[in-house]
Amino acid sequence: MSMKKINGKRLALVTIGQAPRVDITPDMMSGFETEYDITEFGALDGLTKEEVAELAPKNGEACLVSRMTDGSEVVCSAEEIEKRLETLFKKIDPEKFDAILMLCSGKLDAAVHTLPVFSPYDTLSAEIDERRAAKNMVGVISPHADQIGKMQEHFTSEDEARFASASPYAVDEFAKAGETLKETDVIIMNCMGFDSAMAAKVEAAANVPTMTVRQLFMKHVGQTLRQKAPA
Repeated sequence: MSMKKINGKRLALVTIGQAPRVDITPDMMSGFETEYDITEFGALDGLTKEEVAELAPKNGEACLVSRMTDGSEVVCSAEEIEKRLETLFKKIDPEKFDAILMLCSGKLDAAVHTLPVFSPYDTLSAEIDERRAAKNMVGVISPHADQIGKMQEHFTSEDEARFASASPYAVDEFAKAGETLKETDVIIMNCMGFDSAMAAKVEAAANVPTMTVRQLFMKHVGQTLRQKAPA
């Protein structure tokens, strides 16, 4: 991520749910030292709840969790989201933007563009690698229990991590997740929908330092935005 440069202030923010992400964007952008011109795009923009329901995972498909504009949770097939992202990315005019910021921490192969694309997944992977190198026992909270298997792929041994799930968009289960991860050294909340208030609830229950992938992403992107682009 540090190798990428942004030359300009026009940012396209892309969610796998519906835009605008009033639960993420104001918080994220307020953490940057400079104001940027932002436009938000959503993979589910323009769809009704009935149409979104048709994108639900089938027969054990990998899932992705996001948010509708009314604040409700939506669980979609990762494959269907990838298809919609591919179409969406073709609509992002490289002449009108300087970079794309993804608002999802899942691995998204369709998030490819001629513009620089910044993904929370890369930030998450780098943080996990650092923690593994430090021999930390890592606790990971995913928004859906079916996503835990994907997170386990980041680790080579059962002794390296513990897992729990809690949705940022549904019933508050943060204390329960924190209790599950008490025997860890650090907890990472793996969804851009998780905020600092949710992390505080987990940390209080677990008595373990807790961070969100949003916080990590803001830090890394903020550092990049402060760098001068090459002449």
